[in-house]
Order: sequence, then C-alpha cells, then structure tokens
Amino acid sequence: MPITPSPFTTPVADTDTPFNKTLALAGTEEQLVAVPGGKKGRIISLVNDGPGTVGIAFDQAATVASLNIKAGEGYSEAALQVNTDVRFINVTAAQTTTVRGVLWSGN
Repeated sequence: MPITPSPFTTPVADTDTPFNKTLALAGTEEQLVAVPGGKKGRIISLVNDGPGTVGIAFDQAATVASLNIKAGEGYSEAALQVNTDVRFINVTAAQTTTVRGVLWSGN
C-alpha cells in the first residue's frame, strides 16, 4: 500500500504592526495592539520597558492574573491565532508601564 504524504503548511505572517504604548492610566486595562482586519495575529515579540510588571492577554481582557512580564523582560510567541487584539494592564499598582514590539499577522 503506497503512502501518500500530505504537505505541511504553515500560516503566512506578512503584515507587521509595530507598537510602542504606555498605559494612559495606572490600574486600567487597555488595548496594546489590534490585529489588522481580515487577518489573524500569528507572531508577537515584545519588551516591557517598565516600570513594573504587566499582564498580557490575547483576544480577551487583561487582568493581573494574565501572562505576567516583568520590567526589562521580553516575550515572543509564534503559531498564534489572535483574532481581535492584544491587551495589557499594569500589575504593579500606580505605575504606567511602556510595552513595545511587533505583531505579525496573516491569513
């Protein structure tokens, strides 16, 4: 019986959306970056410039229990399927943290 291989396909990420955002108000949850219309967020790379720790969430509201990234640390993830946006919140009270990076999106 012959074996017929099926091709492995990787989603294409062809649109970059750079971001450099500081929380407007300490203690609030905000959009960090939006996924361009008609695409899915596939790859993200970001750095927390501080001060303080941030919580990051994909396609939902960020909370202090979300993925936490300390000041000076980075985060990268591939093979994502983000439909709407990436959101962030400061975990360290009374600080307005800055996060910068790029979201790559595609079909």
